[in-house]
Amino acid sequence: MRPLDRVIYKGAVAQVGSFSCAVNDPRFHDSGPTENHLVVFPRSGVWIRHAGSRAFVADPHIVTIYNRGQEYTRGSLSSEGDRCDWFAVAPEVALEIARGFDTRAGDSPERPFAREFAVCTASLYLRQRRLYLCLRRGDVDALEAEERIIRLVADVIASAHGTRRWRKTPNETREAHRDLVERARAQIVSQIARHDSVSSLASRLGTSPFHLCRVFRAGTGMTLHEYRLELRLRMLLERLAEPHAQLSRIAMELGFSSHSHLTGTLRLRAGTTPSALRHALETSDATA
Repeated sequence: MRPLDRVIYKGAVAQVGSFSCAVNDPRFHDSGPTENHLVVFPRSGVWIRHAGSRAFVADPHIVTIYNRGQEYTRGSLSSEGDRCDWFAVAPEVALEIARGFDTRAGDSPERPFAREFAVCTASLYLRQRRLYLCLRRGDVDALEAEERIIRLVADVIASAHGTRRWRKTPNETREAHRDLVERARAQIVSQIARHDSVSSLASRLGTSPFHLCRVFRAGTGMTLHEYRLELRLRMLLERLAEPHAQLSRIAMELGFSSHSHLTGTLRLRAGTTPSALRHALETSDATA
């Protein structure tokens, strides 16, 4: 039988894929327990019943939530069968996310997610769809991919608990958070061309991927990826001012995959191109 899942991204702490099961497939009613801690965005409508719970309708208005090993069954609502996209995180990341909203999550670390589903707002639906398509095209590197997946899962769990607030940070940890942010910034600026993942960066800093993402964003107002990208683009201004500097070499030195990658990023972020920016810099220098 053909696989029901198609994995489009697999990293150290996160995976993303799609699931499709026709109504007439013998696995439709019970396709077995889940293999990961994950959140699922339905593309069609089906009945879902977690073992020991009441059945609910899973359609694009909600996000379903599963712990690894969750047993469940489904019932048909249309001829479309069950079509959905899923975003999974490693067990340690799932537990850390859950603890931010549920102090009892640590009591059953193998089942950190206490809710079965969350409401899916229009903005959340659009956001996860864009992320899925970006990952399928290969438009994002490991740092951005892991960071966006972790944040998406965390926001779903927050929605399931009816809040986006984290427990207040104790005063004694604030200095440690500031130190972590500064060490992360130092790692990024000193190795600007490095194609890091969140997990590898967190490992070098002696912390967890989720904690790093959350603390860095709280401390800088930016994600790790946004911070690195803005830093690369500002460094680009310096490189473009160098006479006869080749754009392809600049792109490589700043961590862009190609000349076209750099050009596309600059056009998207600043509405201009490297050649136009270089001309503007030369003109400004001549008239200064």
